Amino acid sequence: MAALTVAQKLTIAKICEYLVAAAIEKGGLFGNGIDLLLPQKIYNIRKAIQYRYDTDPSDDTLTATSNYLYGLCKYVIQAQAVMQISGTVSSVIATTAPSPYQFTVAASGTFMIDGDSSKTITAFIGYNILFVRGGIPQSTVSSEPSYYGWDRNTGTFTISPVAYTGELFQIYPV
Repeated sequence: MAALTVAQKLTIAKICEYLVAAAIEKGGLFGNGIDLLLPQKIYNIRKAIQYRYDTDPSDDTLTATSNYLYGLCKYVIQAQAVMQISGTVSSVIATTAPSPYQFTVAASGTFMIDGDSSKTITAFIGYNILFVRGGIPQSTVSSEPSYYGWDRNTGTFTISPVAYTGELFQIYPV
């Protein structure tokens, strides 16, 4: 069996969170011997990893942190069975769009750094985007001197020309 991806571990954790909560509830006062705070721990760690994954899915710390999350999960086999029975876990359509990304390009430490021309924005998958560069809304027309590309199915965002230090970027999901 192939190693689980970070995304698969996040899905398993989401399912386990509910399975553990249900097991605790069935166990009454002592919760079947399960740590009564375990569902909250799984939720908090899962949300932190999900945020980091949505921001930068190539972050090299995600494997270790998602392994820790996976280790906390009880009922992994049942969670995997839920995933197999349904074929895929349907994504939930958010009632509100994710928060926009607004940042100034720098040499390091920002969503896009100096010289970047593409980025994956998993949080915006399924949405169209509005890209504003230096206070000017950008076009997808590639014959213009400055433009962007967006694949709403994969979350691939590309720009031309490349990002330069000091530029203000605003990316809005719509």
